[in-house]
Formats: sequence, C-alpha cells, structure tokens
Amino acid sequence: MTMMRSAHVAGIGRVAVVSRPRPAPGPGQALMALTYGGICGSDTHAVAGHHPLLTPPDYYPGHEATGRIEELGAGVEGWEVGQRIILKPNVVCGECVNCRAGRTNACQTLAWIGCDVTNRWPGAMAECFIAPASNLFAVPDSIDDQTAALVECLSTPVHAVRIAGDISGDGVVVIGGGTIGLFSVIAARLAGAGRIVVTDLDPAKLERARRHGADVAVDAAAGDADAQVAEALGGPADLVFDCVANEASIRQALGLLRHAGKIMVVGVPPRDFQVPMPYVQDWEMTIQGCASYTAEDIDASIAIAARGEVPTSEIISRVYQLERAPEAFAEAAQSSSGKVLIQP
Repeated sequence: MTMMRSAHVAGIGRVAVVSRPRPAPGPGQALMALTYGGICGSDTHAVAGHHPLLTPPDYYPGHEATGRIEELGAGVEGWEVGQRIILKPNVVCGECVNCRAGRTNACQTLAWIGCDVTNRWPGAMAECFIAPASNLFAVPDSIDDQTAALVECLSTPVHAVRIAGDISGDGVVVIGGGTIGLFSVIAARLAGAGRIVVTDLDPAKLERARRHGADVAVDAAAGDADAQVAEALGGPADLVFDCVANEASIRQALGLLRHAGKIMVVGVPPRDFQVPMPYVQDWEMTIQGCASYTAEDIDASIAIAARGEVPTSEIISRVYQLERAPEAFAEAAQSSSGKVLIQP
C-alpha cells in the first residue's frame, strides 16, 4: 500500500503531519496532487474548538485547494491527467429541493471535503486528495497557482454579493477587513455598489481595503466610528456585509443600517449570541445568512481572477511546506491579515 503525508487534527490545538494510505479514485471521482492548500478561518476556529459545527478530534483538514489531476476513476469524462484544477469542496446530492432550485450550497445532505469528522471526505491538505469529478473546475492559463488557491475563498463573498440582489449605487459597509472582508469589497465594487466603507481595528487592513475598492476605511475602535461611517455614506447604509459575525458586529450593523436595510452574515459565528430582535422587527430589517457558494459563484470568481482583479501578493502572507503544517496553523490563528498557504 502506497503511503502519503497528510495534515491531521487529532484534538483541540493538536495539528500533526501523519502518514496515511494514498487514496484511489472510485467511479465518478478523481485523484489530485495538491499544489497549494489554504488555511481558512474556519480551520483555525475548529482546531481551537470554537467552530460551532466542526469539532475535533480526528479529521483531515483542507478545503481550499488547487492541484493537478493524477488519476481518473471509472466513468469520468471531460478531464485529463495533468490538468490544473480548483476544488469546490462542498459535496451535494443534486436531488433535494434546494439542489433542484439551484441552491446547492444549502443541500439538505451537504458534506464537506476537509471539514468532515466522519472522514468520508478527508481533506486536501495532503500530498493527494480525492473529490467527485463534478467538484473540479479547470484553471485558465492566465491564473497562476497561488491565485487559483484563493478562488474558493473569493467565492464566498461573491456568493454573498450575488444573493444580496441588485446593489447598484447602494451605500455599503463591510465590517472586518481580513481576507473575506477584502474580497467582499472587491465583489461589491464589481457589482456596482455606490460608496463602500470598511471598518476594522488593523490599520494595515484598512489601508489595503482602500487600495482595492473601499472609498473610506474607519478604525472600528474610534469612539465616533459609527458617525464616521454615516458621514462617509451621507446617511445610513443600505447594506452591511458582516465578516466578523459576533454579537458586537451584528449590533454595530443594525446601528449603521437604514430602516428596511439588509445585513449579510458572511463570517462564521463562533457561538450563539443575542440579536436585538425588537429593532429587527420594528425597522423591518433583513438578516441574511451567507453560506459558502455554488458552481455559479466559483465560475464568477475564476473570471474575476482571470481578469487580474485578485491582489494575490497582498493577500498571501506566507507559504509553508506540508511538513510544517503545525507552524502554519499556529501562524494562521495568530493573524487574520493574510492567507497562509501549504504546499507539499
């Protein structure tokens, strides 16, 4: 049996590199060799025991991945060994009411490669990984491998902006200027938003957001932060993308919105918290959950990357070899300003 190296989460705070059998693709599946894998905020939250839906121990992480096809399973057509691919890690049934309506990200039996404690779908943070061939997307020649590794992450804000509806000319606030927040700015700008304001505690994130589409960046710790946002927009916001998703950020979002405005919850809430429902009801607010993406959003994100609109060099903070996965996770957990990648 051929063995391979793989990152493994054995418990809270315990990331290791282990040897496990190299998988073989089944019917309809493909085996990929990893090129780059990204560490997501949901990964670091899970390892710390703070993810509400993914609890260690004993799972194999890695859902942000790009690679090359090594082997094709029976019945797979339209792909060739050696092709560069981007992984869509959410595996859907294709048959439930939501899948039939095109809302595959809300599949009734949704499973996740790399976020699966049953280990039915071990993660891509390994020398090789398996996925349904239907979950693969070709990488255009105009996109380099590191940019390709960011497409999955970009797809979540692209999805959030799409389901927000027509935002042409809207006054938009993005709470949180990390990678997801920056991508929310880029996606909102491309969708025709009016003025865009970003709030964050980190001056470097705020300056980066200004370079890539934000009209104004506001220090979230400032005593008059809400007033600065309102002044920048010329009044209350039409739409808020909450890329932090805790009780304080939701309350801030409600305070910034006009009546009948909309909050898009893009970040993953670490735990339950109270929402001031009297204001939600009386002001007829909409709080919309934004969960991952569909194939449509992946395609749109690939197109954005192919046009050169992903600032890869400003997002990727460090690349680690697979053997140093524990260090990579530790660095990713300490800083939300950039993306940490792993390569085999």
